[in-house]
Amino acid sequence: MTNSNEQFLERLKALRSDYVGQFPARIKAIVQNWNGYEKADDPAQVLQLLLRQAHSLKGSGATYGFSSVSETAAQLYTLLGKVQEQDKTPDDQQRSQIAALLKSLQDSKLSADDNFTTPANDLDDSDTATIPDNMNLIIAMQSEHEAAEIVEQLQHYGYDITLLTTADNLGAEITRINPFAIIIDISLHTHNQSFRKQGQNTTIPTIFLSEQDDIETRLQEVRAGGTGFFKKPVYTPDLIDALDRITQEQHEEPNRILIVEDTKSMALFFEATLQSAGMTTCIVNDPMQVMDVLPDFNPELILLDMYMPGCSGPELAAVIRQYESYDSIPIVYLSSELDTSKQLDAMRHGGDDFLTKPIEPEHLIKSVETRTKRYRNLRAQMVRDSLTGLYNHTKTKELLEQDLYRCSRNDTHLVFAMLDIDKFKSVNDTYGHPVGDKVIKSLARILKQRLRKSDTIGRYGGEEFAIVMYETDINNAKKVINEIRENFSLLKHNAEDTEFYVTFSCGLAAYPYFDTSAELNEAADKALYQAKESGRNRLAVADPNDF
Repeated sequence: MTNSNEQFLERLKALRSDYVGQFPARIKAIVQNWNGYEKADDPAQVLQLLLRQAHSLKGSGATYGFSSVSETAAQLYTLLGKVQEQDKTPDDQQRSQIAALLKSLQDSKLSADDNFTTPANDLDDSDTATIPDNMNLIIAMQSEHEAAEIVEQLQHYGYDITLLTTADNLGAEITRINPFAIIIDISLHTHNQSFRKQGQNTTIPTIFLSEQDDIETRLQEVRAGGTGFFKKPVYTPDLIDALDRITQEQHEEPNRILIVEDTKSMALFFEATLQSAGMTTCIVNDPMQVMDVLPDFNPELILLDMYMPGCSGPELAAVIRQYESYDSIPIVYLSSELDTSKQLDAMRHGGDDFLTKPIEPEHLIKSVETRTKRYRNLRAQMVRDSLTGLYNHTKTKELLEQDLYRCSRNDTHLVFAMLDIDKFKSVNDTYGHPVGDKVIKSLARILKQRLRKSDTIGRYGGEEFAIVMYETDINNAKKVINEIRENFSLLKHNAEDTEFYVTFSCGLAAYPYFDTSAELNEAADKALYQAKESGRNRLAVADPNDF
């Protein structure tokens, strides 16, 4: 069992202990409400409260492993529902049945030390991705000549490569450098090999290469747990695309999940479960406070209880959907409600899915991950360029405005850069637009790999790119961009049997010398023009005195 799983189970045990400690007070509150029900000024309101309490107990009892409590609460909930439907005071038989169920709950002797067989014990984090601390990569190929060609190109993208011509020392090298991925000839792979992270239960993404491209060979790759397959000779840009997908998955930000649940013990259980999978969570126990939290937390999914005081889940979902900025956020109901018609009715009020309590931790995690991944993909289509995956023109300008606001508030520097591929029309005319697209993707890739996460990278249009470098002065920006420019000029591009090289020029403008987005755009564009006029494949800095 890994440390993360052990920590989750320890936290779950602590939450279960708290639940046991609070149980008598919860039952006492239900009994008091029932005893005062018929004498209340508004019996219907008290009955609604009792229904919520029974419903909550039904879900939480099962979640924490007390099935008898959950079953009794479910019977109580059903009886109270019948009382509500008949719209009159309960008859003697109903009073007797409800009293017996309440007595059963009062007599329940819960213990945190009871045997607790929970689905959480089956929580498997063997597939959990870990963000690499470096760009270590192992390439194991029999042909040194073939390997050298690949290594030369990959090194320009910042990969730190260890080259092997046999698999004899592969295990030792994996232990030594802890690679984020492995590229290996399938002929060097043996059936008993298992590539795993040092000290972890995480399989290392592995790309297989082969002279053969038939179903038997590909099936061998699948059975070996491969991440990708390429027939030799390998087209290096395609190989880099596969490595990009691996690093992108490993560097993804944690999912942000908003939990709206009035029962604190349940909210804490969901939080512990999702955090054990590396997600970021925020709990709101009062549904009327949700709109105060949404703007700052900016969730990628909302877990919403059905029955809460002051506002039901479907009502809250309908309110959230009234705001255009939150209209596409997935809303998933999480409730012990088993009535299909009520579930469907809740879905019609803006919900995307319905999960029933109790829910296995792994089921909850997978359901949330699937929904958030889909949401991220849809968001990406709205704000990112389809060819490169970089921010589009509109989103880049929006992020520039946000960083300028942060600069004025925090009294810090910012550099705005505009890049343009030199003689790109000639590339398209000579080699065709598909090859031109690959050149654009190669520059986008090297920018993503060499710049910081905090830097905004956008495709401004055509062969033009824009970079917003927050908390960076002009000298550091020049150094970073020049290194990227030099590396890009060494990249080999292919068009059928032809090899060629491409360069780019860049213009820089710095805040606070230019203090609006319009001024930065104009200044960087003018500097870019100067770099082009001076011979291309160079960088120019905008001079405030020229404006």
